[in-house]
Amino acid sequence: MGSPAIAQQLTAFLADLAREGAAAKTLASYRTDLEHFAGWFAESTGEAFAPAAVTPTDLRDYRARLLTVANRAPATVNRRLAALRRFFRWAKAQKLVAELPTEGVRGVNTPKKAPKSLAKREVDRLVRQAERAGGKRDLAVLELLRHTGIRVGELCALRLGDVAIGERKGSLTVRSGKGGKYRQVPLNADARRALAAYLAVRPASAEERLFLGAGARPLGPQGIADLVAKHARRAGLEEVTPHTLRHTFARRLLDEGASLVDVAALLGHEKIETTAVYTQPHPRDLERAVERLASA
Repeated sequence: MGSPAIAQQLTAFLADLAREGAAAKTLASYRTDLEHFAGWFAESTGEAFAPAAVTPTDLRDYRARLLTVANRAPATVNRRLAALRRFFRWAKAQKLVAELPTEGVRGVNTPKKAPKSLAKREVDRLVRQAERAGGKRDLAVLELLRHTGIRVGELCALRLGDVAIGERKGSLTVRSGKGGKYRQVPLNADARRALAAYLAVRPASAEERLFLGAGARPLGPQGIADLVAKHARRAGLEEVTPHTLRHTFARRLLDEGASLVDVAALLGHEKIETTAVYTQPHPRDLERAVERLASA
């Protein structure tokens, strides 16, 4: 990083971060990012790097070079700028700089991405895999995640008395939602059918929790996650979690014309802004939009 004095400053900075509880991976990342900037600074200005020598113009030039010459992703650029901001705050506290050169140097705006969700054919493939495996409990879990958007913690907390199933309608009562929120979620025909089939074979037990695992013990979040991952893997799908199915539920509702207010209520969101992330286009939506322009 240049002179021995600068190397000592970096060592002292990282030591202070370590005392604050920063993880080893974080410390290694800061070291790499700061050494990269110091090397660029020396090459760009012809001066040895020193905290007091850095100006906001240097930082803007560095950001521009990362984006246009090095072709770094916005996330990488923002991470390196964040490392520099942290370093210069430390340097000011140590009286190595009088002003923060990072002040007013913005990061790179990154478009919000819609959370990962499954296409209908993918979620159908997942459910077919569970149907073929023959486990009524696993199928009921997948159908509830798919058709109610319930959080995995909420699913595990469900009790037998929280389920109401009739011939034409049904509902789940979520008593332990995020932030202690209570809500009722309707069950469509697919969810009612799968849940009724599971209840017909559910082991007799004094345990009131709806979903049971080995030894008739309540199925926990990790058990649900493992169950989903197992069937996804067998269906040829990668990185599918219970939350992926929650995202899939929200996205399908919006695609079918449901309002943000309705989707927020079903998901248990307190703020509409939280639900609005699902309105961001998925890459496959953009691909379809462009493909429609092609000649028939």
